[in-house]
Amino acid sequence: MLLEYLKRDKSILSISIAGSLRRGNETVKDIDILAASKNPEKLGGHFTSYERIETVTANGETKVSVVLKSGINADLRIVTSAEYPYALHHFTGSKEHNTAMRGRAKDMGLKMNEYGLFRGEKNIKCANEEELFATLKLQFIEPELRENMGEIQAAEKNELPKLVEEKDVRGIFHVHTNFSDGGETLENMARAAREMGLQYIGISDHSRSAYYAGGLQIEDIKKQHELIDKLNKKLKPFHIFKGIEADILPDGSLDYDEKTLARFDFVIAAVHSNFNMPAREMTARLKKALQNKYATMLAHPTGRLLLSREPYAVNLEEVIDTAAKFGKAVELNANAHRLDLDWRHCIYAKRKGVKIAINPDAHQIAGLRDVSFGVKIARKGWLSSEDCLNCMSLVRMKEYLARNK
Repeated sequence: MLLEYLKRDKSILSISIAGSLRRGNETVKDIDILAASKNPEKLGGHFTSYERIETVTANGETKVSVVLKSGINADLRIVTSAEYPYALHHFTGSKEHNTAMRGRAKDMGLKMNEYGLFRGEKNIKCANEEELFATLKLQFIEPELRENMGEIQAAEKNELPKLVEEKDVRGIFHVHTNFSDGGETLENMARAAREMGLQYIGISDHSRSAYYAGGLQIEDIKKQHELIDKLNKKLKPFHIFKGIEADILPDGSLDYDEKTLARFDFVIAAVHSNFNMPAREMTARLKKALQNKYATMLAHPTGRLLLSREPYAVNLEEVIDTAAKFGKAVELNANAHRLDLDWRHCIYAKRKGVKIAINPDAHQIAGLRDVSFGVKIARKGWLSSEDCLNCMSLVRMKEYLARNK
């Protein structure tokens, strides 16, 4: 919204979000914006007139800093059009990535900073970031990957993956309805997903043990499946998969008996209790759940709530190894408060060949859109569409679920 407001100023030549927000970090301390303008003073005045500003803390010709009414700091840096590509790279970061890039430039006899790329006193002109990377003999590195975690070496060999995009997502799992703790009817959630251009949705209300969330009793499951059968005829070719978010009990077993679990198209195994188990016990608990033949994927693998609840103690690499061994997927919960699986473990899961399901954990129609947050984290975790379970077409998904049931 702030960026759209700034774009109304006619003096702007180029503008972009920068910093950790552009890199897709799971949390950010502030908002960095970079703009090239033919009238910096006019643009600065336009910025400080934004109605959602609480306080202006600095107001210079090249940098304006404010505190928004939400409490978040926002910085606007204003540069010339010629400086813009170099400044955008520099202020996007990370610091570690920038240090490595400057080192590469130095090895090539160049000097690189936020003002330009120089050979001696001569500035090598680059029209955009793509040309900047090309001048340094590198494949373009997407902002999400700029953490100095091997991206420069991969770019040198032209081995960076084509990162997943939101348009690659064909369907979504982990969707709740008013059968349990969701705020919408099953039909409304399905229709909303169809209107988003998706091919399928996986309904997964809470299981019986989650009594506090209206977990489904056996009779509820029967009623829900009858409704899904009717809606699948009504909404065809859009498809609704029958699923459940089954609690992983403290001993690692799943809620419901095998006969009941076999009735679902997919089962999301999830921890909702006993978060304080020792790491060895929690790890064994999750590994046992993934060995259940009816488990399709593991939900929010660490149980974290960003800025409010720490992840539980668990050896996640062991858990991912188990998922790889038994052909299970792991969820990247796209709810903005979770973003769990963490992007660093997405990299590990990709290396192990484990499919990642980018799931919104939606409890209302608006929550379906949270998948966009998950895509950003998936990109930061080096994932391509082939690494993401729900980038499969409906035909492929039906085959996958039938094969892995």
